[in-house]
Amino acid sequence: MINSNFGFTPLKEVWLGDCYPAAWYDHLPNKIADPFRQITEWTKEDTGKLQKFLEARGIVVKRPVFESINDHINNKETLVKPPITPRDHYLTLGSTLYSLHRFVDKDPWQHSISQYIDQGFDVQFPANLPINCISPPSLVRIGQDLYVDVDTHSPVWGFVCEWMIDASKKYRINICDTQGHSDGVFCPVSPGLIVSTHYKNDYSQSFPGWEIFKIPPNLNNYNHPKNWFLENPVIDNNVSFSQHIQSVASDWVGNFTETVPEVNMLVIDQQNVVAMKEYPPLTEWLDKHGITVHYFDFRTRSFWDGGWHCLTLDIHRQDTKLDLFPQRGENGVYWRELKF
Repeated sequence: MINSNFGFTPLKEVWLGDCYPAAWYDHLPNKIADPFRQITEWTKEDTGKLQKFLEARGIVVKRPVFESINDHINNKETLVKPPITPRDHYLTLGSTLYSLHRFVDKDPWQHSISQYIDQGFDVQFPANLPINCISPPSLVRIGQDLYVDVDTHSPVWGFVCEWMIDASKKYRINICDTQGHSDGVFCPVSPGLIVSTHYKNDYSQSFPGWEIFKIPPNLNNYNHPKNWFLENPVIDNNVSFSQHIQSVASDWVGNFTETVPEVNMLVIDQQNVVAMKEYPPLTEWLDKHGITVHYFDFRTRSFWDGGWHCLTLDIHRQDTKLDLFPQRGENGVYWRELKF
């Protein structure tokens, strides 16, 4: 079924992103195709390990389906970004799945979407509605409260305001300034606990009384000369491949230099989280609160610029729309400041 009101309640079904088949790069010169083939191999191996782990815990895992390369070619006759980060373009809100920002004729998730529709679940394609301007990684669901980042949405803020006014009939909308994807800045791991990057320090207005673990700034990658990186000198120093990325695939890579993957976690339930990189002080803090961290490396994280939260989409969590802040009163739109 489709149901998700929090990011930390028991996970029952999840989407896990993927990259294209390696053969889809055969038309390119080997100096460009070979790095893509290696990236594909690492990506599929590492996401496959997480899939096996989740399925062993009884969680249903859905992956995109690739049928023809022609389904993923844009009007410039180049490949669009693979569906590696489903969180960017899909949103589960309550019992509704929203398919946003459609940019290819054939959705690689259509196989799963068709199953949901056949089963009578609510799937929406709001191409001409204000909600289509929402950036899902910049919307945090805490039951009755939704947190919306203003910075990410600034170019389309008027449309987002239209959506917020309508959504505030059912939710408390809390406008915050995380200055980017919220899931790259903080992660609520259970009621009362937040893991935060160094970008924000004070959550007293947005999550009053919650305990915060702050990851220090020395774990960033600010000094790297490029906005993508692979721990492979052959690929990293491949000029032809770098030029190809810059000229026809710049939107594939994001900007890993500002990303802190330690905070971009997939929460399985209030006792278990999945993370990419180990940071012992964080592991100890979570363990003190009864939360186990399961580490799964993702060797291409600094190419795709995504943590396990970005690479997944929770479709079904065992929860309801509880109100964790009843003292806040009525639904509506509010400003909740996050401070450095």
